[in-house]
Amino acid sequence: MNISVLYSRITGYVRACLRALSAYDESIQLQVFRWPASENAPFDLSSLGGVDAVHVKEDQSARQLEDTVRAFSPDAVLMTGWIDDEYLSVARSFQNEEVPVVAGCDTQWTGSLRQQAGCIVAPWYLHPAIDVLWVAGERQRQLAERLGYTGSDCWTGYYACDWSHFAPVRERSSPEDPAFLFVGRYVEEKGVDVLIKAYRRYRQSVPEPWPLITAGAGPFETMLASTEGVRNRGFVQPEELPKLMEQAGAFVLPSRFEPWGVVVQEAAAAGLPVLCSTASGAGVHLVRDGYTGFEVESGSVDHLTQAMRRMGALSQEERDRMGDRGHQLSKQYTPEHWAETFVEGVKRYTRQVPTPQ
Repeated sequence: MNISVLYSRITGYVRACLRALSAYDESIQLQVFRWPASENAPFDLSSLGGVDAVHVKEDQSARQLEDTVRAFSPDAVLMTGWIDDEYLSVARSFQNEEVPVVAGCDTQWTGSLRQQAGCIVAPWYLHPAIDVLWVAGERQRQLAERLGYTGSDCWTGYYACDWSHFAPVRERSSPEDPAFLFVGRYVEEKGVDVLIKAYRRYRQSVPEPWPLITAGAGPFETMLASTEGVRNRGFVQPEELPKLMEQAGAFVLPSRFEPWGVVVQEAAAAGLPVLCSTASGAGVHLVRDGYTGFEVESGSVDHLTQAMRRMGALSQEERDRMGDRGHQLSKQYTPEHWAETFVEGVKRYTRQVPTPQ
């Protein structure tokens, strides 16, 4: 099976999934297109083991992309949503051929006018290009159904963290000096300003406050640096994240906008209780309030402050139980299961599509 992957920006968890896909069957060959790395998330992509051909998408035209993809003779195409016009054009070129196009979807259904309009035009705009929508979770499935993708045309589990990389953290001894941990871009949509305000209030309200470890990059870095108790590590490559999680007593993600949040999967796999905003799609599946962590109202400084106080007041045994429950839930999302979903899904889809006469 030759698989062409038309992706946006590749991160550590995507790399893990591609490796699992390559290892799933020795006959699988991968061709990958990717966008250049983001300044706020400069992942090291020097090693993409298992990938037979890697191309950086920069100034190529749709025709040039199509020519390169067709030269690879793909049996299936995996595309990162429909945000890239050139990728979408390549996908449409396979409309009448036995090459299923699977597109990932992490967009939550909100009922906005734009989404409602998209549902109206989907039969003409999306269906000629995309055969299957592979959604991240339940909120994304609601959108997929309205776009006309149901049953075998809609898969779930589009995102998977590098589970085996984070799971060993769960076996660590509890840190003597537990900390809250935030990992992500230092931008408004991640709620970093909310985190800073809430953490300052938290420190003022308890006698022995936990430190706050942050890992990332972005415009709020100066505010973090000027906040007492914050240990800013800057951008950290995925390989180093488990070491940070070993120092944490709980993970916090206060996003205003978070279609999914793979970092929530990583923290759960590591056995950390999670403080997660209601905006996170992953939180729907992994964060049970009072059971695996605490759910926090998106954008609320007061609610996050309260949640930090509640977490810090728990005993180590109570936090361990929360982390163990989250760890069990995290087993839904592994690169190996991701690879199986794609390969076996393509096989089933190909069998049920009639051969053109």
